[in-house]
Amino acid sequence: MSDYKKMYYILFNKITDIVDELQAVQRQTEEIYISGEEQIIELSIVENKKEDSVSTIPPK
Repeated sequence: MSDYKKMYYILFNKITDIVDELQAVQRQTEEIYISGEEQIIELSIVENKKEDSVSTIPPK
């Protein structure tokens, strides 16, 4: 039988991390806008591979 509690915690923690990261990027871009400075923001996708993580998205 699947360990739904473990699956839920993995998903919840990942979503929480992503929301925190998005909020930080939003604050950064708002500060750039407010200051009127022209800055280049580089965004990248970081894959976090853990032995106990479950991925349902196949790699590209």
